[in-house]
Amino acid sequence: MKRIYFLDLIRVFLAIMVFCHHSAISFGALGDWYYLSRDSVSGITQVLLSVNMGVDQAYFMSLFFFISAYFLPGTIDRKGVKSFMMDRINRLGIPLLLFYFVLSPFLVYWIYGFWGKPGLGPMWFVFSLLFFELAYVVYRSFGVKRFKMRCERPKILFIIISLVILTGLLAFVVRLWFPMGKEVFGLQIGFFPSYVVMYFLGIVAYRNQWLERLNIKVGYMCGIVGLLMALSLLYVGATQPNCIDYFSGGFNGYALYYAVWESIMCACVCYFLLALGKFYFNTPSSVICKLSMHSYSFYIIHPFFIVGCVFVMESLPLSPLMRLILVCIIGIPLCLAVAIGVRKLLRIAGVRI
Repeated sequence: MKRIYFLDLIRVFLAIMVFCHHSAISFGALGDWYYLSRDSVSGITQVLLSVNMGVDQAYFMSLFFFISAYFLPGTIDRKGVKSFMMDRINRLGIPLLLFYFVLSPFLVYWIYGFWGKPGLGPMWFVFSLLFFELAYVVYRSFGVKRFKMRCERPKILFIIISLVILTGLLAFVVRLWFPMGKEVFGLQIGFFPSYVVMYFLGIVAYRNQWLERLNIKVGYMCGIVGLLMALSLLYVGATQPNCIDYFSGGFNGYALYYAVWESIMCACVCYFLLALGKFYFNTPSSVICKLSMHSYSFYIIHPFFIVGCVFVMESLPLSPLMRLILVCIIGIPLCLAVAIGVRKLLRIAGVRI
């Protein structure tokens, strides 16, 4: 399969955004994390960070699922089902078990002084990806007739718009029972409508070569719409701060607004990043390629570097915002450097991540 260079860059970008996202939560942005700093941001800074969290949450993990799904059909076509599943167990299953039973409890011990319970933490993504891939393998192996979706550009636009609206409505309905923040075995079910749809679109995009038809003008339009949507959330959050509590779910207008907003934002930002990458960054780069190779190990170990850097920053006489900035500036390259070594050690042990 021909390498798509700009997806390497997007994968690296998303891994860095995950680091920044969790770091911001550590200093007072809305969300849940292993450790929350004793000194956190407040006022307009907290509102701006929380709006940024909403923007990030709308697209970055969904785009991870899309990219993972895009390579799935071709990989199975090339390797076969048995070889593919053995590779997934090695690449995803072993690191998942290691994090669940060892690394996550140890991180809790480091922070609080007692051995924590097994937990998925950020590896919920790997667990979900394994489940999605298994479902696809079962479908391919036992499906009576393989689903086909051959679409020209006008139909693509109609399909995308329809899915955006339906995904938002489905998220609203799901959050009546599973509001944002409520976990089931470490999974926030309220976000999964978007993840499932984007995973499905990744498979369809591969079969129909949709990435070859990305249009930069449409990408710019999506970027503008995404910016306007972000400003609308900022306006609502700044003028009606109490409404944020209603965004998480329930039968109310704010929950419906946020669910549809999130779906539109996801589609716009994802298309914008993919189109921008294809038209301006789709050239070979040994640095980006290597960074992309290590992005998975970076993702696995990043909680330790966030927590460690937050501990160090708490000892400095700085504002919470400056501490957050320094955590990202110092923590990201440190985490990457160690991730390179971790990947090499795991490969020596036979785990090919």
